[in-house]
Amino acid sequence: MKKRRFVVVTLARFMVFMVLMTMLPVALLAQQRIGPRNMKKYDGIDVSHYQGDIDWKEVARDSQIKFVYIKATQGMTIKDDCYKKNIRGARRYGLKCGSYHYLSSQPPIRKQFNFFKSVVKKHQQDLIPMVDVEREGAKGWTNRQLRDSLRLFCRLVKKHYGKSPLIYSHFNFYNQALAPYFNQYFLFLGKYSWPQPRIKGMGRHNIWQYSERGRIRGIKGHVDLDRLMSGTRLKDIEL
Repeated sequence: MKKRRFVVVTLARFMVFMVLMTMLPVALLAQQRIGPRNMKKYDGIDVSHYQGDIDWKEVARDSQIKFVYIKATQGMTIKDDCYKKNIRGARRYGLKCGSYHYLSSQPPIRKQFNFFKSVVKKHQQDLIPMVDVEREGAKGWTNRQLRDSLRLFCRLVKKHYGKSPLIYSHFNFYNQALAPYFNQYFLFLGKYSWPQPRIKGMGRHNIWQYSERGRIRGIKGHVDLDRLMSGTRLKDIEL
């Protein structure tokens, strides 16, 4: 009797195990919905003067594009040549827009923010501001200095615009210099190959810049293609 009961219990456990194994690929697929065969889907783009003269009416016809991030400033003196034209054109045709600042290690942070604030008008923004943190821009800073400077810039953004900024970086540099100290922020990470980026420590990334060689009607050259990730919705990054 005991032997029979043992066989029944063992068989039941085996059946549960097999059910779980059949469900595992589905669970993994839910977590990693983007794969090599699914890399053409995008939710937004980010642009600067490098894209030249953009036909925003044509871009807005692309039903996949839900948002656009536009370069506004760099350091405390460089205003992107196409910023005013891009922000007006994109919003004219109904695209949700945000603006970004390229952080530099040379000018004081408060002066950089004041310059950004003078260019990026709150009433023209649909999305939270973004700060672009890259290895080249951070030259001369230690990781500690970079983190302290970025924290100050983020505090100034929140005080003026009402919400903390989105932080952009290449995923390698982010993990090397910024993680896990900024994992609580909305993160926009660049990585141009599968699999999707991972961050060090607890947290998640919200937007994946998965290509720098995208093609969109209305833009003559290449453009960055971006995807909302980790269950992030457009309204989550709205200003």
